[in-house]
Amino acid sequence: MKNLMTLILLITLSFNLSAQGNCDCKPELDFVYEQMQTTYSFKDQIKGDQKEVFEQRYQKLSTQMTEPMSLPECFWKLNQLMSLVNDKHAEVFEKRPGFEAAKIYDSAFVNAYRATEAFLNFPKVTLDLKALTAELKLKAASDIEGIYTIGRKMKMGVYRVDDTDSLVGVILESELGTWAPGQIFAYLKENQKVAHYDIAFYSQVHKNLVFAKAQYFANGMLFSNVIKENAGKNYSLINAEDREGYVLSNLTDDVQYVWLNSFARYAMDAKRDALIAQIDHELKAPNLIIDLRNNGGGADKISLPILKALKKKSVKVYVITNFYTGSNAEMTTVRLKQLFNATHLGQRTYGAISYGSNYGKTFHSASGLFSFYPTDMRQKQFMEYEEIGVAPEVALKADADWIEQTLNYIKTQQQ
Repeated sequence: MKNLMTLILLITLSFNLSAQGNCDCKPELDFVYEQMQTTYSFKDQIKGDQKEVFEQRYQKLSTQMTEPMSLPECFWKLNQLMSLVNDKHAEVFEKRPGFEAAKIYDSAFVNAYRATEAFLNFPKVTLDLKALTAELKLKAASDIEGIYTIGRKMKMGVYRVDDTDSLVGVILESELGTWAPGQIFAYLKENQKVAHYDIAFYSQVHKNLVFAKAQYFANGMLFSNVIKENAGKNYSLINAEDREGYVLSNLTDDVQYVWLNSFARYAMDAKRDALIAQIDHELKAPNLIIDLRNNGGGADKISLPILKALKKKSVKVYVITNFYTGSNAEMTTVRLKQLFNATHLGQRTYGAISYGSNYGKTFHSASGLFSFYPTDMRQKQFMEYEEIGVAPEVALKADADWIEQTLNYIKTQQQ
C-alpha cells in the first residue's frame, strides 16, 4: 500500500489548491514528538524495536520539512508520526478559531468571513462540479466514491484521484454561507484494514483540520452525519431522541429493552439512578436487550452501578452496538460479555477503549497552528480492542430494524 507521501503529492500537484498559506512544519513536528511521549499509550507501545522505528520516522519526517509547506500537507505528516501509536483518544488537530458555533448563521459574520483571506484562499478544486456530480450519481451505495449529505445543510462529492488509493471530498452544495461549492471538505486514504479510511477533514463549523484514523465505511456511511445520498434506509444508527434513553420498556412478554445513549458523568447521574430503580422493581422478563448504539462513552461512575444492579437479577442479556459505540460504552460491552455471558449483536465498535483523558487538557504549539489532546488514563485489560473494536458474535443487517432482528434471534435461541 502506498504511504501517506503519495497523498501529499496528490494534494500538492493534482488538486489545484488555492494558496492557503504555508507553515514552518518542523517546529510543529517537534511539538507533536514531545507531546506524544507524555501519553500512556506511547509508554506502553513505543519501546524496544518500536522506539527505533519511532525515532527513524521522526528523523525522516524532519528531513522533509526543510521548506515551508501547506497546512494540509503538514497535517498529514504530523499524523504519520501519530499513526505509530494505537490510541484513538489522543489526537492532533488544527487549532480551532474562537468564534461561537451560532455565528455561522449570522449573516453579518458570514459576509465578513467571505471577504477574508481565510475564505478566499481556502483549499478548493478547479473541476467542473456539474460533470463531477453527474459522474458520481452513477456510483453504487457500496462504493466509497459518490455523493454524500453532510447533515441537512451540505452535499459533498467524494472521488478517487486517478487509480490511486487516495480520494478527495469536495463541497457540491451548501446552505451554510461559510462554505462554498468547490471547497475541499476531506482528504481520504485507504487504510490497511478493509473498508477503513484515514481521513483528514475540516470541521463543519470552524473549518479547522481534524483527523479520523481508520474510519469504517459501511452501509453508505462515512461518519454518522455524512451518509451516501443513495444509501437507503439504514438501521445501524438508532433513530431515537436522547430523552428516550435510560427507560426500561417491555417489548414482548419475555423481553425488555433499554437504550443507554450515553455514560456522560454529570449529565446522566439522575437518569442512572432512575434506571437502577426501574431495574430493581420492574425488570421481570428473562431476557434484556441493552442497546449501546451511538453511545460515545463517559465514565465508570455511570456504567458500573447499572451493571451492579443487573447482577441482582437472573436475566439473559443481549447487547447491541454499532461503529459509533465508543470508549466506556465499549468497556461496558466487554464487561457485559464477561459478567453476564451476554450475546453481542450488531456491528464492531469504534476502538477507542483502552486509553482516555481524565483531565481533558489541550496543549497548543508555539505557533498556535496546532493543538494536541493527550491521554492520561489507561486500562490495559482492554488493550486488545484499541483501534480494532469489539466484534459482535451476530452481525445484523443494515436494511432491517435491529431490535426486530434481535427479537427474532432470541426466538431462535428459545426453540
